[in-house]
Amino acid sequence: MNKKIGNIDCFIEINNSSVEILNKVKSLNFHETCDKEGRTIYNLEVLPSEIIPRINFKVNENVEFDLNLNISIKENAKLEFLDESSYNSDSNIIILTHMSKNSLFELYRLNKFNDSSINSYFHKCELSESCLFKDYNFTNGSKQMNNETVVILGDKYAHYVGSGVVIADSTNCNNILKINHNSQSAISDCSFKTVSRGSANVTFNGKVFVDKDCSKTVSNQVSKGLIMDKEARVTLMPKLEINNDDVLCSHGAASGQPDESVIYYLTSRGIKRKEAERIYVQGFLGEFLDKIDNAQMRAKAKQYISLNS
Repeated sequence: MNKKIGNIDCFIEINNSSVEILNKVKSLNFHETCDKEGRTIYNLEVLPSEIIPRINFKVNENVEFDLNLNISIKENAKLEFLDESSYNSDSNIIILTHMSKNSLFELYRLNKFNDSSINSYFHKCELSESCLFKDYNFTNGSKQMNNETVVILGDKYAHYVGSGVVIADSTNCNNILKINHNSQSAISDCSFKTVSRGSANVTFNGKVFVDKDCSKTVSNQVSKGLIMDKEARVTLMPKLEINNDDVLCSHGAASGQPDESVIYYLTSRGIKRKEAERIYVQGFLGEFLDKIDNAQMRAKAKQYISLNS
C-alpha cells in the first residue's frame, strides 16, 4: 500500500427517513437504486485518488432508520469510513462491500446506543488480491444489539485486521464474526474484548474457516471478557475450521473477574475503588489500541475508552 497523503471529507447524514450526501468529491460516485421490494439501495463507487476520501457517517438524534449501502472500492483505491454517531432509536444497517485488487478500506465505528433501542448491523466484505481491510468497532450495546461481520478473503495476499471493544452496562450485545479464507496466502487477525457490568449480557461468536486449497494461511483470533458484577454475563465462542495442513492458525478465549490484588494495590494507595476499577478497565481494553496504526483514529479510540470506562 502506498503511503497515505491526507484526507478529504465527505458526509453521509441520516435525517428523518432520508439520506443526504454532503461535500461530494470526484473520487466518490453515489447513486440510488431500488430492489425488488422497492427498498432504496445507496451505491458508493470509490475511485483511485491521491488524497484519500473519508466518509463521515452521521445519524441525527432520535431518527429510526433502515440503511442499505453497497460499496465498491476500485483497484488501487482507498477509503476511510468513520461513524461516531449516538444511536438513540432503532436502526438496521446492511452494508455490502467489494474490494478490487490492491485496495484499502479503513472502517471505524465508535458509537453510543440507547439502552431502550433495538439495533442491527450487518457487513459483508469481499477482498480481492492484495487488499487490506481494517475494521475497528467500539460500542456500549443497547437493549438488543446484533452486530455481524462476514469477511471473504477471496484471493491471495488479502489481509483483514479487526478489533472489537464492547463496554456494556445492563445492555445486550450479540457479536458475530465470520472470516472465510478462500484463497492461499491470506491473513486475518481478529481481537475482541468486552467489559460487562450490571446485568449486561455480551456474546462473541467468532469463526475462522480455511478452505482445502488455502495453503500459507495465517490467522489469529483472540477474545477476552471482563465481568464486573454478579449478574453480568460474557459468552465467548471462538471456532476454527481448517481443511489444509499448511497453515498457521491460533485462537484463544478467556473471561473472568478483575484481579483483586491489582484493585487492592490501587486502593491501598488512596485511590477510591470505583476509580481503581476504571483504571483497571482502561488497562484491560487499551491492549488493542496499538493495532490501530492511524494516529488520529487511535486517539479517538483511546478517548472513547476513557469516557466510557
